Amino acid sequence: MTRAPAHDGERRGYVFLASSPYSGSTLLSFLLASHPAVATISDVSGRRRAGQMDTFRCSCGRRMVDCDFWSRLRERVAAKGMGNLDLADFELGFDTTHHGPLARIQARSLRWPALERLRDRALAPLGVAADMRQVGARSWTLANAVMDLTEASVFVDASKERLRIRYLERYLPVRPRVIHLVRDVRGVVESTLRRGKRSDPLPRIASEWARTNDSIEQQLRELPRERQLRIRYEDLCADVSGTLRAAFGFVGVDPDAELRPIGEEQHMLGNQMRLSAPSDVRLDERWRAALDHGDAQAIVRAAQPVFGRLYPDAAAASGSSSRP
Repeated sequence: MTRAPAHDGERRGYVFLASSPYSGSTLLSFLLASHPAVATISDVSGRRRAGQMDTFRCSCGRRMVDCDFWSRLRERVAAKGMGNLDLADFELGFDTTHHGPLARIQARSLRWPALERLRDRALAPLGVAADMRQVGARSWTLANAVMDLTEASVFVDASKERLRIRYLERYLPVRPRVIHLVRDVRGVVESTLRRGKRSDPLPRIASEWARTNDSIEQQLRELPRERQLRIRYEDLCADVSGTLRAAFGFVGVDPDAELRPIGEEQHMLGNQMRLSAPSDVRLDERWRAALDHGDAQAIVRAAQPVFGRLYPDAAAASGSSSRP
């Protein structure tokens, strides 16, 4: 595939923060953006704001429609030829093109890359690929507009689209780097339940954690090792400084730069955590008290073999094999 030139400068970088929900992506987004050369608005492809614009608040605390940052961003992307930016939905998900059902078929994980490549070739003549190429171009335009406003050189995208790694690699005008953020599945399940977002059986939520991270791993196998980094939420909380230094080096900014206070001058989207930038970083392991032994074991079993690969020591300590 011929890749379009990066008109806004090859020195700028695009980083995708891949994770399952409730794995700490909002926290890591805040921490990464404390570097003066890193910018993020967190969730780029999400559409949860639709129907909420009268009350939806930016992480700065203002309503998004009243926040000066978003007004300036709309002007900036328009000046770059992207047209009107709908604050309720940026239309930057690869599964939201006007082809509707066809786009959703293309954006769905089939678990085997060979099948997905066959599927992509079959749908390409129908115009889906052209739409996705446009999403990639728009994503890069938005990223550059944000970097213009913040005087940054690296943009972090923390969207939750399942196959976004593959399509960013294919359709973004520059080569993305990927940070795979993982959190112990027991913590993810407990956090999901505590927030009242789901009432599914615990093993079902754990299985979704496994499918999401398995899909991320599969997509990462298609990227060079030097363009991917895995961070465990627990390691980040245990050694914030060391983990961030490694992350800053990975994305190509100065690890020794003076950092800003967490959340200062940030304008982020995403879940409710965006409204409470942490003053410090504390490991959240409330699952240890909230889950009884039987529930914790059932969660671990449902998440195998992915949990065993990502957390081999924890899997061994729980007495669960990494085999299904």
